[in-house]
Amino acid sequence: MVTITVAGTAHRFLPAERGTVHLRATAEARRSADVVPVVADLHARLSAEAGRHVSAGAATRWSADQLYVSTVQRYLRDSDVSETFQVAAAGVAVRFSDFTALSDWVTEVGAIDGVVVDGVEWELTRDRRTEVEREVRAEAVRDAQERADAYAAELGYATATATALFEPGLRPHTQPGFEGSRAYKIVPMGADAGGGAVVSMRPEQIEITATVTVDYAASGSARRRAS
Repeated sequence: MVTITVAGTAHRFLPAERGTVHLRATAEARRSADVVPVVADLHARLSAEAGRHVSAGAATRWSADQLYVSTVQRYLRDSDVSETFQVAAAGVAVRFSDFTALSDWVTEVGAIDGVVVDGVEWELTRDRRTEVEREVRAEAVRDAQERADAYAAELGYATATATALFEPGLRPHTQPGFEGSRAYKIVPMGADAGGGAVVSMRPEQIEITATVTVDYAASGSARRRAS
């Protein structure tokens, strides 16, 4: 008998079903009294429009952050002199199922002074994601079994029986991060590798992947291939 350890992988590409746009109403001035009312009014407008999109069925939910004010120092150009400014901001997030409505709204509000579009997150629905993750994990296990069977046959063994299965990062006595940190990942294709906000109005393809490592015990005599 011999022990065979293999990695099984699987992946699936799916069209996004939801797009969550993140917006901020923001303003900057030397006094809080000059920025808070402006941001409050603009935030109320964005929130009202977000609610209308949900009521119309174009979006499934929305949320709004509280308004906050912070103090920043700005240096005058070509000098060591700084001035104090007050920055007010408040965010709104809207999860759209209608991507045409999403595009139209972002184009409209993105042209308003004081509105910052931080980006769009492309996602699957929770039920669809759960279903596909289950399928992809099963495919990864089948891939591992096929690999183990092939190795066992080449070594002259009849069967390869699984004795242990590990998701990434769970195999004992391995360095943290050696196998990764999750059994699966969801990646919007074309995301900015540098981590910066990227506004894409084109629904991204969602990649769902799964990786497992499996230990097999190969046993039994198999008829060797003729040379």
